[in-house]
Amino acid sequence: DDVYDIVIDASHCGADTGAKTKDYTEADLVLKCAKELKQKLENYGYKVFLTRDGTESSSANMATNMYDENGRINTAQESHSKILISLNINDATSKKGGVEVYAPTLCNLDFAKLLASNIVKTAKTSYSSVNSFKKANGVYVRYFTNIDILGFKSNAILRKYEPYNITNSTPYLYMIREVGGIATGAYVDGRNKSYGTNKYYNSNVGIESYVVELGYMKVEKDLKNIVKNYGLYAQAIADAINEFYK
Repeated sequence: DDVYDIVIDASHCGADTGAKTKDYTEADLVLKCAKELKQKLENYGYKVFLTRDGTESSSANMATNMYDENGRINTAQESHSKILISLNINDATSKKGGVEVYAPTLCNLDFAKLLASNIVKTAKTSYSSVNSFKKANGVYVRYFTNIDILGFKSNAILRKYEPYNITNSTPYLYMIREVGGIATGAYVDGRNKSYGTNKYYNSNVGIESYVVELGYMKVEKDLKNIVKNYGLYAQAIADAINEFYK
């Protein structure tokens, strides 16, 4: 009963609204898309787990409690799923906007490419024009750079804990890194007291995880499309999963 096929992670929650503009928040929009995606995947016959469903306290800070006993990281791991899709909306500044799919380092990118192309085609949007960490149209692999590593070491020294063993092949995005266990270099073991502990950081069983930035919050055409057509984004992702994994 506690084994699932797919995890859908709607980023942010409660006091952590994520990106905001006008009357919209990232947390609300991605949750709508996550629920729609869950339904569409279930229609295909998959068993789907949500890291949150909207019943969370409005005062909960998902930015700091994600590693708690019932936080998004540990509950995702406990689902024993094959893959995880984390839904986000970019808060950065962009003139063109567009979709970005982030994949684990050292992995085959065929599924990520299919995911990105399906979203662009079905939701009638575009690929992001960002070139940093780009591997293909709409596909990115974000790893720790040397500057990132130095910054994390400095923070560890300042907070008086032993620096984590981070390398240039360690995935930068926590929702990719921390649910993959040993394979993705998960490291949150509790030494940094600002966060809880990922109980599965040293597990040899992990989830293959992808972070999907549906678009840019501050790009009008992206925001309008997500608000109006979040169901099309969900359909595109569901179709890509079903096509690739069936």
